[in-house]
Amino acid sequence: MKPDDEDETPSADDGAQFPSAKAMGELEALTKEKATAARALAAWKIVTAASANSDAHAVMDFARDHELVLPCEHTDPTTRANLSWVNPIDGSQMIWIPAGKFTYGTGGESAYCAGFSLARWPVTNEQYAQFIGETGYEPDKAHPDYDAYLSNWTSTGPPKGKERHPVTFVSLFDAFAYCKWAGLIIPTEWMWEKAARGTDGRPYPWGTGASGNKKLAHVEAASTCEVGKFSHVRSPYGCEELTGNVSEWCQPAAPKAAIGDFPPLNPIVSVPGTSETVETGVRGACYLRTSAESMKSNHRRNLSVARRNQWVGFRPACVLPVRPA
Repeated sequence: MKPDDEDETPSADDGAQFPSAKAMGELEALTKEKATAARALAAWKIVTAASANSDAHAVMDFARDHELVLPCEHTDPTTRANLSWVNPIDGSQMIWIPAGKFTYGTGGESAYCAGFSLARWPVTNEQYAQFIGETGYEPDKAHPDYDAYLSNWTSTGPPKGKERHPVTFVSLFDAFAYCKWAGLIIPTEWMWEKAARGTDGRPYPWGTGASGNKKLAHVEAASTCEVGKFSHVRSPYGCEELTGNVSEWCQPAAPKAAIGDFPPLNPIVSVPGTSETVETGVRGACYLRTSAESMKSNHRRNLSVARRNQWVGFRPACVLPVRPA
């Protein structure tokens, strides 16, 4: 992803509401405080809020130099692989996906992608309820499928007993709004596929073969299930349920974007008038699927970005090469 021009004034959606100079001042004040969970959360919110600024690298370097955030990259070959960390804003367990080449598509093509983190599981109903509780988020009334928004919830919140199920009946715009609050992003299809296929280009997240579908993933089912129930089957990096449970929103590719490019850090969250006709790819076989072909890591479907239904949720990512302290 190319940086913004240095002399360009950021817009409200790309970090102008939290300029880097202010971020640096607040981070410097935190260095004088005792290292606590509260300080770590405050530092992380500052770094993520400034992450779309053209000079965000200076903010991140300052935070890293003062150990307000920690690096994700491994420089020591003896360090364990599959580094995981918890996003203190929404509680998502994030898995670091190291930089490198990966295989994508159906023809064995390869591309290079920088390191990023992807959530271990899709966002749950209880996480989405926390987002609403802290932000008061309500979707645009002009949004197509407005009445479908969280239509499986009751007036008091998520369905009882399904708090740990993936949130559904959310559009890509609802997912964008959540990620902006959480300091995260929606991944591109290629980021998602890299996390699913690993370095060896495996056809399924767990390797090869899809016999015994119900044992490998939550498919051929009537509805969603609690995340983590299929932890014995995971991708090479440690991400779970990339196949089964819900299909997951991915960001539309920008025009002329390279396969390995990262998406915008602060995408639009309002609903454009043409949203019903704009489509993007959703990845991962949902619980309704039955065929082995649909369970493959390169399986995709096009879906209107404004659609809300019972089988699509989302899994956030983070493109910052650092994590909370």
